[in-house]
Amino acid sequence: MGLGVLPEAHDSVVCLTYAGDRPLLVRHRDRGWEFPGGHTEPGESVEDTARREAREEAGATLGEVRAVGHYVLAGGHVTIVTHAPVTLLEPLSGDFETVGVRAFDVLPSDDELSWADGVYAHLLRALGLPGAPAPQPPTVLE
Repeated sequence: MGLGVLPEAHDSVVCLTYAGDRPLLVRHRDRGWEFPGGHTEPGESVEDTARREAREEAGATLGEVRAVGHYVLAGGHVTIVTHAPVTLLEPLSGDFETVGVRAFDVLPSDDELSWADGVYAHLLRALGLPGAPAPQPPTVLE
């Protein structure tokens, strides 16, 4: 994961959206809670992708969009990580894969998130953003 580093090419964008100081997530119809994001369309900038995905998936209009880094999945898929405040929320259209939008004081538990790999909590902690659950102490093996 490269925080503060942007790659030359990418496949998708995720936007860490916030309502005030609370992470705002969308509920995917099949997977669970997640931050808005998705594949970049041809000719689309990182900011354009973040704004489009937030509008489609959350009904959100974003303030300033900041690109803050990227991560690469095992298969080579490159995702740019952005962060933005939500300035306006409109009702979901029902035309996309999300069925709910909610601001959380703390991220939902791993079993409620689309991705139970801890990447969201790690990103929030590494970027100094509110809403990450308290880190779990290491397990001591006896």
